[in-house]
Amino acid sequence: MLKIINDWLRKFWRFFPVQLLVVSLRKHQVLLIFWIFIFTIIVGRFAANYGVPYLFLDPEYLGNVGYLSFAFVGMGFAAMFVTWNIVSYMLHSHRFEFLASLERPLSVFFINNSIVPVVFLSGYIWAIVRFQSQFEFQNWKIVALILAGFFAGFVFILLVTSLYFQLTNRSAQTVAKSYKMELRRKTIIKRLLHNEELEPAAKWRVDSFLSTTLTLRHTRSVEHYGDVLSKLVFRQHHINSLIVQIVTISLLIGLGYFIENPFFQIPTAASVFLLGSVLISLLGVFIYWTGGWGTAAIVVFVIVVNQLTRYDFFGYQSRAFGLMYDGAQASYTLDTLRSMSSDKNIADDKKYFIKILNTWKRKNTRSGWDGKPKLVFLNSSGGGLRSSAFTMAVFQKADSLLNGRLMKKTFLMTGASGGAVAFTYLHELNYQQTTGSTFNLWDRTFYDRLSLDLLNPMGISILSNDMFFPIHKFKIGKQSYFRDRGYMFEKYLALNTGMDFEKKLSDYRAAEFRAQIPLLIFHTAVINDSRKFYMSPHPVRFLMRSHSKRNLNLDLSVDGVDFCNFFKQQKGYDLRLLSAARMNASFPFILPYTILPSEPPAFVFDGGAIDNFGIETTIKFLTVFKDWINENTSGVVILQTRDSQKEEEPQEKGSKTFLQSVAQPLGSFYNNLENVQDNHNDTKLAYINDLLNGKVQFILFEYIPEKKTERASMSLRLTSREKREILNSLSRPNNTRSFELMRKALTEKNAK
Repeated sequence: MLKIINDWLRKFWRFFPVQLLVVSLRKHQVLLIFWIFIFTIIVGRFAANYGVPYLFLDPEYLGNVGYLSFAFVGMGFAAMFVTWNIVSYMLHSHRFEFLASLERPLSVFFINNSIVPVVFLSGYIWAIVRFQSQFEFQNWKIVALILAGFFAGFVFILLVTSLYFQLTNRSAQTVAKSYKMELRRKTIIKRLLHNEELEPAAKWRVDSFLSTTLTLRHTRSVEHYGDVLSKLVFRQHHINSLIVQIVTISLLIGLGYFIENPFFQIPTAASVFLLGSVLISLLGVFIYWTGGWGTAAIVVFVIVVNQLTRYDFFGYQSRAFGLMYDGAQASYTLDTLRSMSSDKNIADDKKYFIKILNTWKRKNTRSGWDGKPKLVFLNSSGGGLRSSAFTMAVFQKADSLLNGRLMKKTFLMTGASGGAVAFTYLHELNYQQTTGSTFNLWDRTFYDRLSLDLLNPMGISILSNDMFFPIHKFKIGKQSYFRDRGYMFEKYLALNTGMDFEKKLSDYRAAEFRAQIPLLIFHTAVINDSRKFYMSPHPVRFLMRSHSKRNLNLDLSVDGVDFCNFFKQQKGYDLRLLSAARMNASFPFILPYTILPSEPPAFVFDGGAIDNFGIETTIKFLTVFKDWINENTSGVVILQTRDSQKEEEPQEKGSKTFLQSVAQPLGSFYNNLENVQDNHNDTKLAYINDLLNGKVQFILFEYIPEKKTERASMSLRLTSREKREILNSLSRPNNTRSFELMRKALTEKNAK
């Protein structure tokens, strides 16, 4: 019985045209990685869990989602599809000698090697239809239009590719006429093509295949052409394929000259597909030219490139715009940090800030307060544009409830990542109001502008610039900087919101010192030692370490650095405002980490890694100035926004597989980072509340979606539905209660 089944399967295998699928599954499984990754993300996570970015399901181009945006995605997918088949053809076509006898061998190979892409494409189209109809509420006409755009882009690339190969590839008969002289020198040709000699076992038997008309045909012998002629046919096809790959990569690099033009900022989904095609192409070329040494060659290449990227000549080290990197470097040593945070320096900075506090008090007292005012702090969590949009929406509404007086009552704003980006915009808008601009801070336009896409410009920058050798530069004064994706983030954040790309931290010093606008303090994590850089136009050395006469014997470490003071010789106060926001929001891989001009070099990234809620800076400030606060205010109000629910019911599964049990410690640690920070912050809040005689009021605003499966994604791009969902969350019971608590705390009489 088993023998009968085995014989039947062998006959079925020889007849079934997916034999060429072996090309994708045998020796070079690495080419399947990208397909599997994309298939899993789109069809699995995106269709089942709508809490992740919908870059592939709702692509945006020039601010719109529609025919044109999906057409670009279709072209990107087609590019990867073509590259996949070209690389497979280069690596394995010589295993199928019958292809040399066909009029259009490459087309036949494409058709028979497309099982994996077709399966992927079917799942992708299903995911698009489901998402657009069920979650974006589009009618069937709109869905049909965007699918038409996708397939139009897909077919366009296929037609262009097909035309090129039809004009350049030649069949065995044509090659035979052109190479009669070479065929007479068979020995020489064999030497030239020695790297394509195959053992008989390496040639795969194929009995049938699908033709270009999608009809089933049987293979025929090509022995009468001879091995050399077959190799010549394949070699000529391979050269044409290499030309396509070289031209494609050259075009992508050339695109780097136009990345600031919105017309060239294709949807991120298209960029991802193009990135996949480049990676597949590079892997294929390595394997093709190195033969059996392909794996070793790739390893050596990665090691060499990795070593070269340490040199700043290649532009792989992102910089903070405004800082001077040429010349003397700041000394990042313990002695320097301890000297900076000396008792005298801390005392001097405290006196400086007492002046600002006194000015703030006078202005708020004259504003109609009875008795002592309440000191207001605004904090916000990280979380991409989701957190930015939610933070903006919350404080716009809060300002409207207080009749436009929220910013006047606020002394300090500090947050992490996306929340800090929102504060940057609020801070700038408030500054414009003090300089004569007349507008309502709660205007919906500001929310919409902050929610605009930032991902497409960064995606095309990664694809055409960052992935290769960043060669495009710009200057600030005499200092040159590379135009990497960090630059694109800042540039388009400025364009989207109308902020000035050239604004420096020091430009706000006078207005903050006179308490005309709240102070804005950024923080960013130092990769070297997990300290924090505090970025402010004012001296904040009192944030570098805990300081008190009672703590002299505790030998407390320096856990923070006053950025502008530390880089005083490197023009730290000229740091661009948007660079400070970008360093605060440098989520790994999405935005580059930043190298700073110090010795040894300090590398910084997302401030949310250490303080994701901005509360630590507030607590440190309250601890330092507790005596002034107790004497001059009636209490402290901390308003915090966060893009997630603070306390949720445990959702631990009862039974686990072996692999889940092995991975649980690491996974639990990562998933509970926010909980760990919350626990520490709550302990510190309770402590500071005791120091301030119970006069601290903490009011929390949480983004909680109506359905967990419809939660806005933590990305640098929001869909229309996600923007509506974030606004709708303001009217949910938890936030309605918080708004009422805030209104009572900041409008009632506050006399002792």
